[in-house]
Amino acid sequence: MEKAKILYFGVFIMVVVAFIFHVTAMGHNHWKKANLRNGTVPAGGFSDPVSIGLFTRCQTSNSTRGESCAPNLFKSDVNCTISNCLSRFANPSCSCDYLPSTKGIAACAIIASIFLGLAIIILFIHSINTSETRSIGLILGLFPLLLLLFAFIFILITLILVGSYLSRDIMSILGESRGITDIPTLRDLTRDNYKVRVDWSTGLEIISLFFTFVSLVLYSAFVFKFGRSS
Repeated sequence: MEKAKILYFGVFIMVVVAFIFHVTAMGHNHWKKANLRNGTVPAGGFSDPVSIGLFTRCQTSNSTRGESCAPNLFKSDVNCTISNCLSRFANPSCSCDYLPSTKGIAACAIIASIFLGLAIIILFIHSINTSETRSIGLILGLFPLLLLLFAFIFILITLILVGSYLSRDIMSILGESRGITDIPTLRDLTRDNYKVRVDWSTGLEIISLFFTFVSLVLYSAFVFKFGRSS
């Protein structure tokens, strides 16, 4: 019984750690980073490093090291200008929107945070509730397992989307400024002029995925081994 308590407490701590890493990653604008590759700025491009978050992209000045951020929005119609979409104040005559890839990454990250948060709450309630009936105890025991499984899946999907659409934001910036819509052309243009990589927020998300996976495995062992014996 003592081993079961230690295992349960270990799972709880790891889920909390996974949640902290995940929320910290969500709150910072460093999921992707783009640097100029060869020092030559392409037409409609940028010279300073650009970091991209879930909803915001920031440009760091090479001279002052200051960072200026704006919503990661792009034009949806011809009534918009680039400056309209980068403004933090809405323009009624302008329609701007996030990229579909950005929406997908943000949605999966938010859903994963909900699942992790619920798992923490239910694990805590289950640990202090000693007067629960057998049926309620069974539900409280199995529900976190499903929540951790879904959290793991959505964090994994988030990371897959980040990797799959790593250059899409930079492609859209170049395409918007130069009036190009052909994806292969924009991909080649981005690859030739910029080095795009994942940044440290994605690293935090990978750590969150690791702790979620380990907690899922250990909690599965707890449910199917110690749960049956109890």
